[in-house]
Amino acid sequence: MSENQVPGQEPEFTPNLKPSDFSQQVPPVTPYGQFGQMSLPNSTPVLVLGILAILSCCCYGVPGLILGIIGLVLGNKDLTLYKSNPDAYTESSYKNSKAGRICSIIALILSVLYVLFIVAIVMFFGFAALQDPQHMKEVLEGMRNQ
Repeated sequence: MSENQVPGQEPEFTPNLKPSDFSQQVPPVTPYGQFGQMSLPNSTPVLVLGILAILSCCCYGVPGLILGIIGLVLGNKDLTLYKSNPDAYTESSYKNSKAGRICSIIALILSVLYVLFIVAIVMFFGFAALQDPQHMKEVLEGMRNQ
């Protein structure tokens, strides 16, 4: 028992380390992650929205249009953010954002084509023909007999 220790209390442990010993063992902590870089704020959501937009463009085109536009807007924000300071952001997040933008553009094109196709079908056959399969069959047979 040391002379400063109170009975019933554990002794204090004070290692004989210098501050220079800690700087060699622990890497510096930065708020930006590894190498002082952080990921773009919307890189993952842009990629997810782009993929979902492609998958949902066949649902009459409307969900694909909505998701594609949102993904494209967020992707453009990330692109301008990256171009303003490329050293502050990771390259992988830039590539994710770029891939999401490309997926959003593809989804927008497919959705617009699908919407135009649906509009053309409605204009050609009429809305009533789309809801009644028998009427659609009669219209198609009438076209074949001409």
